[in-house]
Amino acid sequence: MDSKPADNVSKDKTVAPGKRVGGSLYLHRSAQDRLPGKDGELLLRALALAPDVDWNVSKTADGKVSLLLYEDFSLHAFPALLSAATIGLSTGATKRTDYSKRANPPILHRKELLLPPDDARIPAFAAITRLAEEKGLFTDTKTIGTREAWNRLVEAAGLRIDGPRLLHADSGRIEVSREKTAITRVGLSSPVAAMIECGMLTKDDDLFDYGCGMGDDVATLQADGYSAWGWDPAHRPDGRRAPADVVNLGFVVNVIENPHERAETLRAAWSFARKGMTVSAMLTGRVDVSRQTPHGDGYLTMRSTFQRYYAQDELMLFVNQTLGERVTPLGQGIVAVFRDKELEQRVAMRKRSRADAIIRRHALPRPVRAPREALPPRPSLVERISGETASIWETALSLGRLPTADEVDLAVMVSLSDKNVSLARAMQACFSLFNMPLLDEVAAARREDLLVETALSMFPGAPRYASLPVSMQRDVRHFFGSHAALSAQATNELSALRNSSSLQAAYDKSVDEGVASLHGGILRFAGASSTRLPVAIRIMLGCADIVRPGFSQGDVFEIGPKPAALKAITVADMETPLPRILEIVDVELGRASSRERKARDEILYLKSLYLPIEDPKRTAQAALDDRLLASNVVTKEGKGPAGRVLTEILTKSRSKS
Repeated sequence: MDSKPADNVSKDKTVAPGKRVGGSLYLHRSAQDRLPGKDGELLLRALALAPDVDWNVSKTADGKVSLLLYEDFSLHAFPALLSAATIGLSTGATKRTDYSKRANPPILHRKELLLPPDDARIPAFAAITRLAEEKGLFTDTKTIGTREAWNRLVEAAGLRIDGPRLLHADSGRIEVSREKTAITRVGLSSPVAAMIECGMLTKDDDLFDYGCGMGDDVATLQADGYSAWGWDPAHRPDGRRAPADVVNLGFVVNVIENPHERAETLRAAWSFARKGMTVSAMLTGRVDVSRQTPHGDGYLTMRSTFQRYYAQDELMLFVNQTLGERVTPLGQGIVAVFRDKELEQRVAMRKRSRADAIIRRHALPRPVRAPREALPPRPSLVERISGETASIWETALSLGRLPTADEVDLAVMVSLSDKNVSLARAMQACFSLFNMPLLDEVAAARREDLLVETALSMFPGAPRYASLPVSMQRDVRHFFGSHAALSAQATNELSALRNSSSLQAAYDKSVDEGVASLHGGILRFAGASSTRLPVAIRIMLGCADIVRPGFSQGDVFEIGPKPAALKAITVADMETPLPRILEIVDVELGRASSRERKARDEILYLKSLYLPIEDPKRTAQAALDDRLLASNVVTKEGKGPAGRVLTEILTKSRSKS
């Protein structure tokens, strides 16, 4: 069978399945109910005329239908034709042909096109097609329709067929046990927790966990009132596969050994996302691979599982090139892509938000009930609307201002109406119940957030959006009066980055507030403290993230001594006193340039200089740093020996003591 599909064949989920070759349409039996129009009518007539035929692929053409039986799609990369029954619709006659005994039967290519678009096997099947295309096997479609000719082409291209797989001829016959990579979790996985923290996933959204493993994320979310479901090819093959607001592809791409299938899986998961999707993977340098065996572009573990370890920028590039979408980092080894561009803006702002960081540091206060009188005749107003005021207060904190009526939860508004209490009276109750200075602190931070985001939107290369989300438009009016006033202040903030005295004032403020240290003209701080920094420094970090997407995912940062020169340092484990450096990224804002360097056995010395003053480990870390300085192991600039040499020094020191 000629395997080249017609030009109008598309993998878009909105297009009917099937592969049209010449004037005939081929379709798998599982997609029978999706066969459109005239072809569907022809197939129904043929099935009525030949109800006893065993088949799994239909071939429809004007006035004629063939019911074909191919080898199992799941067991054969290029299934051979076993039998065919051609039904003449005008005469009702059926012609049957047996191919099962033939040494050189016709075979099938591009089998993924015959399946319904939500079939879970499509990524694996499409990966086979992509490899065949990559090797030029479909160049002459007139010579590839039978098994012997096809096998010769496959062999000449340096490939081999291994049951359901198309492999490079020199690849070993190693079975990868993907199902063993699933783990049992206590609590949410890091990508799902990140989605909730940044506002990408709320209880108003539903989530599809694509490749959910044991399903622990789904169970935890459902128990907390979220709408969530999951599917996994090994552990939940019958799980629900349906479009959702948000899709989680959590630690899936890194366990797929076939690069083509990896990309197809990413595309398949993305096809289910209405608003956005997160993709996460294991990071390079976080796992000891000395006992793992190199395999393809990754490693085989001792449990016969595969792991492809990514650097953060590699993961971002993979997702960007595969989907053609802007990628937003949510955390180390966690990235997001968005169809909903308003949501993309809100998530980007919330990631950098000082106001949200303040809210996270403060547990939401519970309403304080008025003292009870002995046998009161009826509950007080405060008691009657305690639940409603708590919800209003939570909304107010999230906004940094008192909400308007349409920003209050509809159920709260209905409940207040049922109790004959106006929103104004409920707001007044909030004033006496809750910590208003906290709201003032959040309001000031929210104002700074808007200033930072607006300044960043003016920086060359920043994403351009048609409009601000409605809630942000209200924030602009509330905090600045107009967008023009906000833009003017943001312009001034950007201009101030060229002023050495303004930058020095920002550095000094960072040090005074205990968020950073300043030594030798270099400002040092931890990534976890970035939202607490002054506006000027937060803008510099955001600009560096525009120049080098993913820059903000470093563990610690340095600015200086050269103006507008920033450095992000990623380490293997920030919890250790002497972290091993994995990667260093330098950005020069003036030239909008960046440079990345993979570290070679380097140590992050003088870690205490990066820690905020309130960090409980800072005192012990500073004592260690002082000992290293006093013994001349480390210079005051933080320069020291390689990790191997440091180990030797420490070993000798312990033996002497």
